[in-house]
Formats: sequence, structure tokens, C-alpha cells
Amino acid sequence: MEDGISETEQGQLSSRVLSTDEERKLLKQFWKTKRALGKRLSEALKEKITVEERKNPLALAKFISNRMHRRRWRDKKTRDLISEYTHLKHRLASANIRLAAHLAKRFRSYGVPYSDLLHEAVCGLMHAIDRFDLNFDTRLATYATWWIRQALQIAVAQQSHLVSLSPHHLQQLGRWQQEVEAMAHADAKIPSNEKVQKKKGVESAQLTRLQAVARSPVSIDATLDESSEFSLSHVVTQQDAFAERNQFELKELLGHLMHHLQPRERTVLTLRYGLTGEGGLSLRDIGKVLLVSKERVRQIQNRALDKLRAAASQDGLKESLLSAH
Repeated sequence: MEDGISETEQGQLSSRVLSTDEERKLLKQFWKTKRALGKRLSEALKEKITVEERKNPLALAKFISNRMHRRRWRDKKTRDLISEYTHLKHRLASANIRLAAHLAKRFRSYGVPYSDLLHEAVCGLMHAIDRFDLNFDTRLATYATWWIRQALQIAVAQQSHLVSLSPHHLQQLGRWQQEVEAMAHADAKIPSNEKVQKKKGVESAQLTRLQAVARSPVSIDATLDESSEFSLSHVVTQQDAFAERNQFELKELLGHLMHHLQPRERTVLTLRYGLTGEGGLSLRDIGKVLLVSKERVRQIQNRALDKLRAAASQDGLKESLLSAH
């Protein structure tokens, strides 16, 4: 096959890095097979392939990917083209898998499992293969490096922090961390944020926000130190119990004071403030329920509140307990 490589040569090639000539031959054969498969699928499915899809490597790859597995192909020519296309693409990826693994290792400090990083790196490599144009005067590895890093940055931004970071912010954070490490190594101590800001020209508010979202999450069951059994869960549990007790006592208090009111007054306050657990109603809505005007409901409400305050004062209770509700 002209401009291609024979099956014998394909079998001899392993996952080792290809020479420039070997890679160029493989890329030419891949592009030739890619165009032939796109044309074949277009004819078999009777779907016209656009000029953009014929000339643009990524557009053609998407056209093939969306149609290649749409049906079980019975004709041998289509099956052979699909098999050759898949084999050549995997062969190109296999020759550059070490690059993907190397770049993935550089992102291990961001808290994302290495297996996930490697998966994203391979996805970035496959995307670069889909986009690569034979007119590019560069090696596939050089071109793929940017796309692999881009895939890794997006994965880290989405998975490593509680707040998702954009790749741009992740790069800013990475540069800041590198500067801190370099200054700490030179001065034998961790530099202050002010010193880093002065050297890097980063705004204080921006650096503070990046540091805040980059903090590692703390488990609520984590203890203060190895010798202590006290954890944050104890504080939260105590606060929840205290809030529940206060809520229960407040309900009992309101129930006691409501006995000083007339039935209609109790009804107005119950509907107005949602004391049954449902949402409170407006004065107008309460007036529709009781068949009275909005102003009349306001008068009943104010009179009822005055009675509650007076009863609370007689019982030695603080009026603030009522004014908050």
C-alpha cells in the first residue's frame, strides 16, 4: 500500500515510541482509511457528508463515531474499514500512551485518583488523534500534549475541590503553589501571602478566594488530635439537640400563652405565622378565609399580640421571645 505500512510492519511495531517516518506513515494510512470509511458510511446510510466533514479531521471523526455502531454491518468492505480504522487509531494511541501516563503523574498532587487521571489523559490523547491534520508540521506527541493537559486540568477542576474551578483558575492556583514552594525553598520558611502577592502581582481578594476553594475538606468525624476522641460531630450533635430543645420549649410557651386569646384571635395568629407547620398567610388571604376585610384582620392580629405580650410580662417571660416570631 503506497504511503502506508504493511501488515508485517504493523505487527512488528509495539507500544514503543515511533520514529518520525514510522509515525508519518501510520498517520497517512489512518487519514486514508478515515476518509474511505466516512465515504462508505455516507453511501451505506444515504447521508450526504458535508465539505467540512470531508476536510476537517475532527468533523470527520465525529461523523464516523456517530454512525459506525448504528447498525451491524453485514458487508465485508464496511466491516474491514471499521476494523482497520479502529486498529490504526489504537495503534497511534498505544505509541503515545507513555506520554499520557507521564502527564497524568504530574497531576497526582491534586487529590484525584491516578486511575481517573490516566483515563482522562487517554481521552485527551484520543481527542488529539481525532483532531490531528497531516498538514501540521509537528509530531503527534507535541500536538497531543496540549489536549492531554487540557483534559487533565478539566478533570482536576471538577473533581478535586468542593467548589469547581475553571482550568484558568486551576492554572493560577498551580502557579501560586509553585511560587510558594520556590520561595519556601530559597528562604527556608513558608512565605506570607503578602510576600507572594507582591512578587506575583496577584490581587489579595483573588488569592484569598483561590485559597478558600482549594482547601481540602475536613471530615466531620475527624478528631482534634491522635490523643483526643472529641470531633466536630460532637459539637454538631450538641447544637442540634440544643436547638430542638429550645424549639420544643418555645412551642410549649406559645401553647400556654394562646389560652389567653379568643378563638378568632388564635385562628388569626395561627394562620398568619404558620403555627401548624404550614406557611403563613397574608392579611388579605386570612380575610378571605374569615370573610372579613384585610384591615379587620390587622386589628385582630395586633390585639392578639398585645394580649400575648401582657400575658408574657405577667408570667415573667421576655417579650423578645414573642417579637422574634
